[in-house]
Amino acid sequence: MTVAALAAELPGAYSIYAKNLITGRTIQYREHETMPSASLIKVPIMAEIFRRVEEEHLNLDDTLVMRQEDQVPGSGVLMDLTPGLTLSIRDLTTLMITVSDNTATNLLIDFAGVDAVNALIRRLGLHHTVLERRLERIPVIRDQVNRTTAYDMSRLMELLATGQLISVDVSRRMIDILSRCQGPVSIAPPVPDTPFVGGLPAMKIAHKTGSLDRARHDSGVIYTARHTLVSTIMSQGAPADRLLPSLGRLGRAVLKELRSDS
Repeated sequence: MTVAALAAELPGAYSIYAKNLITGRTIQYREHETMPSASLIKVPIMAEIFRRVEEEHLNLDDTLVMRQEDQVPGSGVLMDLTPGLTLSIRDLTTLMITVSDNTATNLLIDFAGVDAVNALIRRLGLHHTVLERRLERIPVIRDQVNRTTAYDMSRLMELLATGQLISVDVSRRMIDILSRCQGPVSIAPPVPDTPFVGGLPAMKIAHKTGSLDRARHDSGVIYTARHTLVSTIMSQGAPADRLLPSLGRLGRAVLKELRSDS
């Protein structure tokens, strides 16, 4: 069964763009369909932080203070900590990606500015990606939704994988943080631990997940011994707990097809 046929029979609606960077082979399925970005938008925010490090000499050890009004629900740990906590931009960026911390994200949005993040998004050629607002804003403004596409996110991951996002150093730093994302991996099967002391895993994944009540996404770079691939699978229109196993099925099918020698 093709990836497109599988996506058509699963619950919900899907958008997929994946590419084998070695062979050039691609898989495309409604790849330009705009969907709510959920936490995928945190990757462009991280990119703007590291752009400032590279081009404006921002010091990642500079600090921001978390106030009570900054703390928002959802994913992460900062919402449960004591207001007044001082955190470095380095730690906030790490928390934003590794545990998808919404409070850390909002602190960085306020620091960087929505307009600056969107300017970088346009500079990178991500034509259907927009940061509209902070996360978990109350009351919710329905016509202000952070959004992206599978194509845009995979293009962003390709820039990272090829060292073209601002610079090789910026790309390397971002890949390192994305490789520590604790969200469930859907774009590839679970990576088993190597049975050998000091051995390297058969696969390395640097990725970012996103989740809403009726949406699940995963986007990242997959490294194997013979291939480097970028893959984004976005979904909406069904409960998140039903979409997650479907994303996993699609991820395995995409990986198998992209690694095929045929």
